[in-house]
Amino acid sequence: MTIYTISYDLRNESGTADYKPLWTELNRLDAHRTQDSVWLASINATATELHNHMKKFIDSDDRLMVDEFKANNHYSNARFGTIAWLKKNSMS
Repeated sequence: MTIYTISYDLRNESGTADYKPLWTELNRLDAHRTQDSVWLASINATATELHNHMKKFIDSDDRLMVDEFKANNHYSNARFGTIAWLKKNSMS
């Protein structure tokens, strides 16, 4: 499995209800939220396949980026559970 970062900007949203379909799908994929609009997902798919799948849960004017999460990364003050999620889902 490959770990990806999924980041988004939901534009013209009026409240958290607009985010629920996206968050529900990210939770179904057992993704982990590391920042307000950044999640990690470990999945058997290409970045293109994951991107196309996640587009179903956002509006056409929203922004979405899917990137492969490489071993050489640095972060600080990630949300609780991020390090444990990475250890659980790491290929190494």
